[in-house]
Amino acid sequence: MFEQYTGSGAGLFITIVAVIIGFAAALGYLDFLKTKKGEKHD
Repeated sequence: MFEQYTGSGAGLFITIVAVIIGFAAALGYLDFLKTKKGEKHD
């Protein structure tokens, strides 16, 4: 869809940004689980 209007560089940029956002979301979720487990343990 995006390739029709933009170059391959834009698609690559969008892919990289999506991976970074996904990685940050995963780290946040793991931190949330650790915090939740710690509160339940105490």
